[in-house]
Amino acid sequence: MVEFEKCFIMLCTNATEDECLRRNLFGDLDWRLQYLREIKTGDIGLLLNVSKDEVIGIFRARSEPQLNIVPDAWGGKFPAQVRVEPIGKIQRIRGAAFIFEKIGIKMTKLPKGAPVPRFPVHGRDIAEKILAHFQETISTRIKSPPQIEPKLIIHTKLTFDDVIGHPNVKSFIKKRMVDPVVDLETAQKYYLRLGGGLLLYGPPGTGKTLIAQATAGEIDAQFIELSPSIIRGYPGDPEKKIEEIFQNLLLTPRAVVFLDEAEALLASRDSQTSTVMQRITPVLLSQFAKLSRHRFKPILIIAATNMPWGIDNAFLRPGRLDKVLYVGLPNLDERIDLLRVFLRKRMNACVDPNLNEDKNLHQLASKLEGYSGADIEQIIDDAALEAFNQRGCITCKMIEEKIKSCPRSVDEEQLKKYKEWGKKYGNIA
Repeated sequence: MVEFEKCFIMLCTNATEDECLRRNLFGDLDWRLQYLREIKTGDIGLLLNVSKDEVIGIFRARSEPQLNIVPDAWGGKFPAQVRVEPIGKIQRIRGAAFIFEKIGIKMTKLPKGAPVPRFPVHGRDIAEKILAHFQETISTRIKSPPQIEPKLIIHTKLTFDDVIGHPNVKSFIKKRMVDPVVDLETAQKYYLRLGGGLLLYGPPGTGKTLIAQATAGEIDAQFIELSPSIIRGYPGDPEKKIEEIFQNLLLTPRAVVFLDEAEALLASRDSQTSTVMQRITPVLLSQFAKLSRHRFKPILIIAATNMPWGIDNAFLRPGRLDKVLYVGLPNLDERIDLLRVFLRKRMNACVDPNLNEDKNLHQLASKLEGYSGADIEQIIDDAALEAFNQRGCITCKMIEEKIKSCPRSVDEEQLKKYKEWGKKYGNIA
């Protein structure tokens, strides 16, 4: 039985398909070799005929990718090559683009308009969804090895379009972290680092987790969340678990590692009293440093905190979380958009039609100055519950009453503290 770590999808046309199958060779443009380097011998491959929108499979990689394995293949047009061998009978499935989009693969379009996966190599979570369409072969010949901490890993379909507000934060992440991964050909010319570390800080409920998930969605990456619960266990277990997770990151094509409540995991050593954290901090610093050596590995570390002053300074140095972004409270227009989103989730019959008028939303948003997105969602939830109990509609008056009874989750003194910390650590948004 063949074990695999990843699944790769390479392209052909009606004109090149026969040579791919006859030579048991997949090919691509030379500059895309960097994308293909994730493929290891034994990984599972599929061939996408873009002329027919047909996926052909299943194959096993017999070699790692390199240039000109067979120099004369396809007239030398596709020198980035991988040797493959079919596993069982070759199967064909039409409607490949629909299948890929349905299971969450980011798609892009070729110059002639054919939709193709944005990236050729995918992790096991996506691979198993793809291979489920080849049931006979997968059940008898293919086995996915066990995965470390599967509950930590998700595949998100969110993008920056799902994040309301924070234009400076999204713009920075897109330029620094997303665009170089998507436009690898240009990034290589400038010798850009594909990975990196970022700290998102600010009041609770402002969307830091959502931004991290959307970043993963933008580059079709695995989203791996590390919470403070990872430090639980017998002595030595947390350190081992962290090392295993970071080692497994190098097996993923693309990943966003999200450290929630980072002040707990990355606590300042001056304030540490726990012997566990005294052991964990050096391990994390070491793992961050190891990842930074893989310059062209698209692994992004994003930490989020409501208390940035509690983080050890060593984590904020170059090669670690060396970029710091403030994720603040929503402005008036963003509060209006948030109200629209939270009300849109309810059926029209449950919302007073007058409530969706611009003047009424503007009036409500004006009264919500200083409230976070999570505060606003809670207010709408409370108003919806009251309307449910009355079997009526959510009205402006209901929301106004809930605003009066719902205090803001952050006060001016806290906002001032964020501002002062940001000045000290070079906040760039």
